[in-house]
Amino acid sequence: YMVTVVGAPDPTPGTHELFATEGGAAAMAYVFNTLHQNHIVGPGDAIAMATPIFTPYLQIPVLEDFGFRVVEIPAAHDAAHRFEEHALDRLRDPSIKAFFVINPGNPDSRAITPERLRELADLVVADRPDLVIVADTAYAAFVDGFQGTIGHLPRNVVCIHSFSKTFGATGNRLGFVAVHHDNVLDDLLRSQSDERRAAARERYGSVTAEPDDLSFMARLVADSRDVALHNIAGLATPAQVEMGLFSLFHLLPSGQDYIRGVRAELAEREQTLIEPLGVAAPGGQDSLYYALVDLRAVVRALHGDAADAVIDRFDPTEIARRLAADHGVIVLPGQLFDAESWDVRVSLASLTLDELRQVGLAMRAVVDQVAAEL
Repeated sequence: YMVTVVGAPDPTPGTHELFATEGGAAAMAYVFNTLHQNHIVGPGDAIAMATPIFTPYLQIPVLEDFGFRVVEIPAAHDAAHRFEEHALDRLRDPSIKAFFVINPGNPDSRAITPERLRELADLVVADRPDLVIVADTAYAAFVDGFQGTIGHLPRNVVCIHSFSKTFGATGNRLGFVAVHHDNVLDDLLRSQSDERRAAARERYGSVTAEPDDLSFMARLVADSRDVALHNIAGLATPAQVEMGLFSLFHLLPSGQDYIRGVRAELAEREQTLIEPLGVAAPGGQDSLYYALVDLRAVVRALHGDAADAVIDRFDPTEIARRLAADHGVIVLPGQLFDAESWDVRVSLASLTLDELRQVGLAMRAVVDQVAAEL
């Protein structure tokens, strides 16, 4: 499953250490905490974020407990590709300790192209072998032939994965963290000052008699239960069995039929949503779990000459407000994810074809209404 879905480079058992967690959200919280507790990223240090991004990735690092400085790496807007050429060059900055990316994305839902992944790999090998990459792959199964950062840079990547999206199993809380057995995080721990190594000995002394040799993954497991309860960390056995069955099902012919059917359904849902709006889908390697609709492009497509006046006069949140008040349609404004201000996110996975048709028609009605008010 790691190789075929997440994009890991090597199917040999034991190549990666996996820690089963209470969904992707817990995995994400654990990774932030252990990076912080072990001074791999400390207060005032910079981390890069591939934006737009799931809101907690923006909110957690600036909390008082962490105090990280966030450097945004924006995606190409409404394009088939995720990043423009050289967009990742700012990762050459040695003050950036870690790069957080959801791939395929949320809310933009596109995967990073293989060309950009090779560019990232070349950059890290040549200039930033110490860079930690935290890659959230919750939507990977929706992209045929997905390639992940873990396949191009296995030593540098902390992979976060969740089964909630592919199998509609959000309430089951099934996910994992994966780290290559030969990884840069352990290198960073070994190179720390005597003072920090002494602090780690004190923190993890109850886990092992040799805390200096404790790997990043072992520390993450311990930290997930405040060290003292490390012996009961992770998922209960029935949940791990369920996760194993999900993985096995995905690899069987029946699982492949299921995921092909899901992909086809999501593609039809996207087309149904945008059909009344006069705009085209961005294309590319897209999970299609969400649609990020550029309402500015919709205004231009439907009202041409009047578009600039509409954009100048109306705050984009007014469109979202009217959709809710007048049509009972709730969309998430792009600003929540650090997307373009006129973007709105619609969850294609959560709505039927008929519901999405109504959402598209409601968007068109609101855009027509504001244009008529000029």
